[in-house]
Amino acid sequence: MPTVVNWREAQPVVAHDSAIVWSCLQPRPVGGDGAGQSSQHGTLEKLGVFTVHAVQGRKQSDYHKHENREQLYYIIDGAGQILCGDVLSPVEEGDIIYLPSGQYHQLFNPAEGWLLHHVINMPVDGDGGRFLSRNWRDAAPVGDGLGAVRWHLLGPEAEGEGGCLRGLAFIDREMVQPRRRSAERNSQDLDQIYYILAGEGTLVANGKVTAVREGDAIHLLPGTTYHITNGDETWLTYLIVAAR
Repeated sequence: MPTVVNWREAQPVVAHDSAIVWSCLQPRPVGGDGAGQSSQHGTLEKLGVFTVHAVQGRKQSDYHKHENREQLYYIIDGAGQILCGDVLSPVEEGDIIYLPSGQYHQLFNPAEGWLLHHVINMPVDGDGGRFLSRNWRDAAPVGDGLGAVRWHLLGPEAEGEGGCLRGLAFIDREMVQPRRRSAERNSQDLDQIYYILAGEGTLVANGKVTAVREGDAIHLLPGTTYHITNGDETWLTYLIVAAR
C-alpha cells in the first residue's frame, strides 16, 4: 500500500538557524517495525529523508555540509541565492539544485516572504560530485500518450545535461491534463516519492484508490502498479524522486 502524508501533518522544528522543517517521509527503521511517533512515516526502502523547509525572510541557513550524502533542494515558492563552496548562484521557483556530498553550502532569502523548498537526502559512498542548478522550464517536455507531460530534471552522472546523481536514479516533474490520466506504470525496482505541487486527483495503486492533493508526499514501494487521474479542471502537478 502507498503511504500518503501531507507536510502540514508533520510536527515542525527549527533547524539550520532560520529554517522551519517538516519531516514528511523517513527511511524504514533497521530491525524495527516502524512503530512510534518518531518513525510514523518511516517507510522508505532505498530513499533518504524527504522534508519541506521554509527559510524566513531576510534570513539565511547556516553554512554546513553533509558527508556521504548527496542533497537536493527543489524550490517550491520564493527566490534567493545558494552558496555552494565559493560559487553563489540565484535560485527561484522551479529550480532543482544538486549539492555534492561533502560540499559546504548555505541558502539565503533576502525577500520579505518565506523561501519554501524541499530537501532530499540520499546516502552515497564517499564525497564528491558537481554542483548543478536547473529549472524545469529549461527541460524538454515528453508526453505519455494519455494525458501526462513529463520534464526530466536530473539523472545519473553518466547522463549528459542534468547528469549528476550518484545515489538517486532520477528526479522528474510531471503534469496531468484536466480530465485526463497518466499511463499505467510499474515501479519495478524503484523506490519512489511523488510530491503533489499543485492540484488534486486520485492515485490508483495495486487496485487501491487514494485521493491526493497539494502538499501530499506519496511513497510507492518497488513493484507497485499505478496511475494518476486528474478529474479536476486545472492541471495536476507533482515532483517524482526515485532510487534503485
